[in-house]
Amino acid sequence: MRKYAAVCQSRSHAEILLQSLGAQPQDIKFAVESETLERTLKRNGSDVVRGSLRDRALYRELLPAEVLVVSIRDKRRLRGVLEGIRRERGETPVLVLCFQPIADLPVDPEDHPWAHFVPVGDRFSTTLRADIRFAGAKTWVRKLREILDDAGRVLILLQDDPDPDGLACGLALRSLLGRKRSTMPMGSFGNVTRPENLEMIRILDLDLIKVADEDLGNYDAIVMVDTQPPHLRHKLPRVDAVIDHHPTQSTYEARFRDVRPAYGATATILVEYLRAERIKINERLATALLYAIRTDTLLLDRPVSHADVEAFSWLFARANINQVRRIERPALPLETLELFAEGLKKARMEDKVVFSHLGEVSREDIVPQLADFCLQVEGMDWSAVSGVCGNELVMSVRNVGFVQKAGSVVKAAFGSLGSAGGHRSMAKAVIPLENLPLDEHAKACDKTYRFIEDRFLAALRGEE
Repeated sequence: MRKYAAVCQSRSHAEILLQSLGAQPQDIKFAVESETLERTLKRNGSDVVRGSLRDRALYRELLPAEVLVVSIRDKRRLRGVLEGIRRERGETPVLVLCFQPIADLPVDPEDHPWAHFVPVGDRFSTTLRADIRFAGAKTWVRKLREILDDAGRVLILLQDDPDPDGLACGLALRSLLGRKRSTMPMGSFGNVTRPENLEMIRILDLDLIKVADEDLGNYDAIVMVDTQPPHLRHKLPRVDAVIDHHPTQSTYEARFRDVRPAYGATATILVEYLRAERIKINERLATALLYAIRTDTLLLDRPVSHADVEAFSWLFARANINQVRRIERPALPLETLELFAEGLKKARMEDKVVFSHLGEVSREDIVPQLADFCLQVEGMDWSAVSGVCGNELVMSVRNVGFVQKAGSVVKAAFGSLGSAGGHRSMAKAVIPLENLPLDEHAKACDKTYRFIEDRFLAALRGEE
């Protein structure tokens, strides 16, 4: 059975069908009325039958097929074509492309339940929105190249505990600019701690160097991806470019800033850059970018944009899904299980908020992992988990999708005590211990935790 059959009236429609279906001319058998169109399509390698589109015998020659596409712009002819197809289609699915609003068609789709009517304008507008983004991306890429092309060594600087979004974006930036590890290394002031992220580095053979303040002078330019200068614990002498999706910070200068808080992942921005420049994305890079969007959006479960969904779909066909599954299931350290058990045992619930305080933790990533888990507690809208790492208290906050104000609540509660803020459904606060009420014999105590909970609940209720 032939894969596709099509009824169409013009060469342009035939070309659009071939392109949209990703088909070769020999994959589609056409039914046409025009002798000129018949010659053109046959010359291009297509199988063609010609006759009156009202003649049922024409469709006996055309069918069967896996799918029949009807592309008729003349709505006066559409009724006759559908009537001819109806009796001859058998089990063949029928897709009708509508070049006007469905309400304006000369037929009622309800009278043709065996056919799927698609408003072409809707499909076109979706494609057009993507093309508009790509056009904008080309401008951003040109500006970025103007800044970085003459730089000998460029540092891609990630957050202090790099996550998949930053790692994938660093890899993508190299592909975009035609750079190598030696001329464009990825670096961080801290270490990767989360098991999944370490597994991603191992499986995808990613490189990451640890940098110190004195190392920054060795680079001709610094590009930050998936973070901004105020997010770091180190003060930067300069930053040349910033690409990020976190809420915009205004307390720094950079010659290039592409910050899009409406996007679910910075990786989506880099996908647009690469696609706009028609740069081939290999399986390794597609896997990294797909995993980045997958993790930052919780598999598109957090608030996302149309661009995130489109980038995810586009990457899915190009990535190694088996590698993604391996990255997602690393060995879980015993320490994490023990802390989880202790944190859940001491968890407290108030006003649909789950509070859990882990005390001292050796790895900061344990805090957001438990915050994600606690949000699954029945009847709860929020989770707020803290842990003491070094001389700071780190707090991760999550909420269910319909609440969407985590960043503003955390900033109101803890912005005066330390670094605080985030997205609508997830946020973070980092507070120096010296700014908290502490027991003289411990880094944190019940008094500290009650203080944190009270401030959070007051901000949630709008009391601060």
